[in-house]
Amino acid sequence: MAAKTALIIDDEPDVTTYHGTVLSDHGWEVHTANSGADGIALAQEKAPDVIMLDVMMPGKGGLSTLIALRKDDRTKEIPVVLVTGIQESLNADFEAFLARFKTYNPNGYMEKPIDVDTLISTLEDLT
Repeated sequence: MAAKTALIIDDEPDVTTYHGTVLSDHGWEVHTANSGADGIALAQEKAPDVIMLDVMMPGKGGLSTLIALRKDDRTKEIPVVLVTGIQESLNADFEAFLARFKTYNPNGYMEKPIDVDTLISTLEDLT
């Protein structure tokens, strides 16, 4: 049986390395990108089973990347989990901001720092 594949898109290399290591240790094949544009290209090329997408990135941010992924026939069905360091309890406006993008159907949402068991169970549930 082939390993499940995950694409991690985050502008912080330490984050992609950490999450990638956790997933690899749990049997996943991992691809990483440090920008939205690179992540879109990699998603189109690799067609991963799931994408972890950082919301706050310079350049093409996470929400713009999500929209681009959902509008592309090659990537629109890939489950996307939004990941952010913005804690909703600290920023009441963030949920309203995120709600504007609900039509693009993120499949999940996790706050940093991510609990390893939550990470694995969330991605397993989506694949």
